[in-house]
Amino acid sequence: MLESYEKKIIKNNYLALLLIQGANFVLPLITLPYLVRTLGLEKYGLVMIAQSIALFLTIIVDFGFNISATRVVAYLKDDKEKLSQFYFNVVFIKVILIIFTFLMLLGMTIFIGRFSVEAPVYLYSFGIVIGNAIFPTWFFQGIEKMRMITIINVSAKLLFTISIFFVILSPNDYQYVPILNGLSFIITGIIGFLISLKYVNIVFPKLKELKDIIKSSFSLFVSNFAVSLYTSTNTLILGLFAGDSIAGAYASMEKLVLATKSAYIPLYQSLFPRLSTKPLASIYKFINKIKIPILISGLIITLTIIFGSKTILTLIYNDPIITNHHRIFQILGLIAVFSALNMLFVSLFFPAIKAYNTRMKILVASGIFHLGLILILVKFFGIYGAAISAAITELLILFLGHYFFKRIAK
Repeated sequence: MLESYEKKIIKNNYLALLLIQGANFVLPLITLPYLVRTLGLEKYGLVMIAQSIALFLTIIVDFGFNISATRVVAYLKDDKEKLSQFYFNVVFIKVILIIFTFLMLLGMTIFIGRFSVEAPVYLYSFGIVIGNAIFPTWFFQGIEKMRMITIINVSAKLLFTISIFFVILSPNDYQYVPILNGLSFIITGIIGFLISLKYVNIVFPKLKELKDIIKSSFSLFVSNFAVSLYTSTNTLILGLFAGDSIAGAYASMEKLVLATKSAYIPLYQSLFPRLSTKPLASIYKFINKIKIPILISGLIITLTIIFGSKTILTLIYNDPIITNHHRIFQILGLIAVFSALNMLFVSLFFPAIKAYNTRMKILVASGIFHLGLILILVKFFGIYGAAISAAITELLILFLGHYFFKRIAK
């Protein structure tokens, strides 16, 4: 069981992470209706496709450090010399990956006609990748000092939200969306990086240690890459097969579901550093204890979406095309309960006990399954196929996660 002091730290970090997630997900929801109406579904869909590629590249740059590096920092936080060395080793790897992913994106915009037509939109969206990479969330999670950077993070996202209403005035302004979004991430990242320097000494990375860091994070990288196959590719695949307008309609509903899903992320992130230092029996007992509350909260969200889909979409978007696709929103609503529980296993339990290979097997199998399924279903059922595929994949992850959870317990 967690002691009262630990509970206080976890509570403070949870509230801080919740505010950051609110800035990353809830604040953009304020702009969603405005962007859909001002840009139109076609241009909005284009912007969301570019953003999905940026999020896909973000997974590569993160390289699983959101889990592995957080765990190491939690152990090294009282040894400044070792902590500093590890910190700059990770930063160096991230810089190399930023350059690599930018070259990937640049190649896409030069050699692939589908992307070269609107190359600036895709290149401007890369600001999201840079900002996420230089913002050391993993470090602040590990040292359990999240509250101090929350105000800066939320302020930057709030500035972006307000600027949308002053800068985006017609469909012709669509290129400014990725510019403003990227800038908010970059500004936040720079300030967060500068604050982190208070806790470490500036040292040069040790090349001989980089190999071990990469090796220890590789399975997590593969796992997170697999996750992106069923989270970041849906809008992109729909855009390629069904057009930007359909992709825009789907993205508008998916964003709402992801906003509910994101409520659990700060909870699991705040629990992880402490839980990862506990014995297996204590971790297992704690996971069992919070399973039911997580299930109930997920069910409430899912049922709200299913029974209120038309009302919710009409109130937020007031767009007949989106409202007519309310069945899609109902299907996607199942993700709220499925993901709330499967994240309990794949984002908290398996990383906490360092069962990285088990986590990787689950997510890789599910990612490959989803990619094959969505390509088939989108071809025959269009936007409905994408939603069905996403929901089935989340259910599969839940089933596999719970199966291995019980197996490890035995």
